Amino acid sequence: MARYDYTLIRSKRRTFTIKVTDENRIIVRAPENAALRDIENILFEKRVWIEKALAYNKANSLASDSVKNYTSAYVGGRLVPVFKSARNFIDADGVHVTGAAGFRQAYIKSLGEPFMQTFRRIEDVSGLKSASVGWRAYRSMWGCCDGKCNVIFNFKLLMLPAALQRYVIVHELCHTIHHDHSTAFWAEVARFIPDWKMLRKEMKKYTFLVKLY
Repeated sequence: MARYDYTLIRSKRRTFTIKVTDENRIIVRAPENAALRDIENILFEKRVWIEKALAYNKANSLASDSVKNYTSAYVGGRLVPVFKSARNFIDADGVHVTGAAGFRQAYIKSLGEPFMQTFRRIEDVSGLKSASVGWRAYRSMWGCCDGKCNVIFNFKLLMLPAALQRYVIVHELCHTIHHDHSTAFWAEVARFIPDWKMLRKEMKKYTFLVKLY
């Protein structure tokens, strides 16, 4: 039987769920009175899926080691060198920063305006309008649209390929009329991005970026 180190969370529920986090932590949620034998059986039954998830995360982590130690960074989906500098900016050579805290200024200063021009064009074409738009350094999401239709983007979105940036723009603008993830919301997203499911899956490769900088 497959054996894994895992975190067990018991609660008043009837079913089991298994989650493999980006850091390869296995989290099992189980009913309060579930026997350990039953939990081990569930893990054994799901071993193929668990192994695939662990392998995917490991490969993705190895590929991003240079990003995690700040010797390289993504710019529009392209990996470029990072240079120690007296100023924070991005040019054809790579990303120039004074330190880890300088990435936000470098990306917004160098790439923020072209992104916002794209945002405004999509607003005009779609007819979806925000009340305001800005930047933040979120650690858990790529963007946010509040109940008053104020849209805030994670500056790390500028590290992603243009197609994924466009997906997030459309996603947040669709929240200006559907403040949930209902069927109606996803139908609205599909009006502008028919292949949104593929792009959403592609974005998972970049999840580790959200927790950096």
